[in-house]
Amino acid sequence: MAQKIKVFIDTFYYQATLSGIRTYINELALGAKNSKNNNIEYHFSHDISNWGQNHKFLNPKNRLLRLYFHMYYFLWKQIILPFKIIKHNPDVLICPDFVSPLWHLRIHKLCVIHDTLFWDYPKNYNALWRKYYIKLINLGLRGNTTVITTTEYAKRKLERLFSTKSLSITVIFQSFSKSTLGDDRILRTLNLQDSDYLLHVGSFDKRKDLITLVKAFKLLKEDKNKNLKLVLAGQKILNGDSEVLNELESYILKNKMSNYVLMTDYLSKAEISTLYKHAFIYVFPSLDEGFGIPILEAFNNKIPVVTSNTGAMVEVADGAAQHFNAGDHIKLFKVLNELIISKPARSYLTEKGSERLKAFSREVFIKQYEQLILKSVKN
Repeated sequence: MAQKIKVFIDTFYYQATLSGIRTYINELALGAKNSKNNNIEYHFSHDISNWGQNHKFLNPKNRLLRLYFHMYYFLWKQIILPFKIIKHNPDVLICPDFVSPLWHLRIHKLCVIHDTLFWDYPKNYNALWRKYYIKLINLGLRGNTTVITTTEYAKRKLERLFSTKSLSITVIFQSFSKSTLGDDRILRTLNLQDSDYLLHVGSFDKRKDLITLVKAFKLLKEDKNKNLKLVLAGQKILNGDSEVLNELESYILKNKMSNYVLMTDYLSKAEISTLYKHAFIYVFPSLDEGFGIPILEAFNNKIPVVTSNTGAMVEVADGAAQHFNAGDHIKLFKVLNELIISKPARSYLTEKGSERLKAFSREVFIKQYEQLILKSVKN
């Protein structure tokens, strides 16, 4: 019997990320564990089931704790992980969090770079931390490395960014978590039992452009949608930065919308799942995304989706969502208003969304990985 290909998956960063990378690592780990490919043997750096949503490294408010994690992360990537690679002697290393070890380890590295946001939006990050992190990314791309990204949109941007490097870049559509849990108490907490509401799920990042959504919602309220509410579900303060939250609170207070715009802060998976199930329309106004997992989560819950027309959102939705010009709250208002009025239009989008989901299953996700792994080892 032929010797199995040994694949080592670095799951370290799962404990510290709130973003789509957390979902990516979770889906990759579950896909690998449930794989029926007899030619591949998977090993994991950590058992992520031991790390819940209350881990100390998840968006810590304490600056010293954040600094400690950055030091710990460097130690892990450049010293501890390489020693584990030497010990386990795998054929392939998968790093799903932008950074792989800088050392030439005589293995094939698959490094996932989800997007180019670190390069495109420098003002959204601490200057020193951004410079350090980009340096780590570039150093990790040395040696026998293939870059994996999540959309053709992201691939084109990466190809321009790394045009001077002879990098191989492969697109693999990721999957998403299908939560079967629910917690209806969140509906009572937010007083949503008898209300239609628009939903956005995601952290209060500048790039998410939530102020455009709130401005469009104000126009909806002025246009006979008296009982409609807006739920912004996600971490309100990121790494101590409250700029977006302050802007939203100021606008909401000035326009007397406090009873209609509900900002929840970070919620459990069960609470988020319940909000998805009962939402009227999902709205994703982001200025840029490398992928856009909430689009798939909304499709899965049979909710009509409205997104901006930038980033990867158009590619991921592929005709199953309505789009508006990014940053244009008047256009967003018009798109939402038309969708609210037309039940056939909402039904059409939910049907198209269910069909589009088939391209993003966990089975397809891990199968594409395994095709790349087998090809890499063969070559």
